[in-house]
Amino acid sequence: MSSAREMERLLERMPVGRLAVTTPEGPYAVAVNYLFWEGSIYFHGALSGRKMEALRADSRVCFLVDEVGPQVLWERGCGISQIYRSVVCFGRAELVESPEEKKDILERMVRKYVPPDYPVSPMKDQNIENTAVVRIVIESMSGKANDLSPSLHTVLPGSPGEGE
Repeated sequence: MSSAREMERLLERMPVGRLAVTTPEGPYAVAVNYLFWEGSIYFHGALSGRKMEALRADSRVCFLVDEVGPQVLWERGCGISQIYRSVVCFGRAELVESPEEKKDILERMVRKYVPPDYPVSPMKDQNIENTAVVRIVIESMSGKANDLSPSLHTVLPGSPGEGE
């Protein structure tokens, strides 16, 4: 995956990303629902807790999304490989403070996850106040992919040789 647009499309499409932060005890990674919008990554959560404490102490983050495909047979290495696409982003996290911006991001996030025709109730101001919205300002990102090619053969469940 070589172009920025390919990486952005994967960030737009995937439902879950993994956020990595630094804590006094060492690295901490957690899966989060997120929104990639206008070149930044947004996620929400509680106002306090391990993740938020870590972000307040050190705003540097790493964020990973991946799309896992089938395992395949091929004639090099150990004879099997994994099809995948992934993007890793490095950047800085900052709290979104404006209630209007928080509401806008949360509404966009809800629309990402619900069917287009699903009726969504208006967000209550109290819920917005009690929710942390974090923006990751991306400083760098890279992508990697192992796509299907004619030299690879998909390993299908129940195919001859599986489980041997």
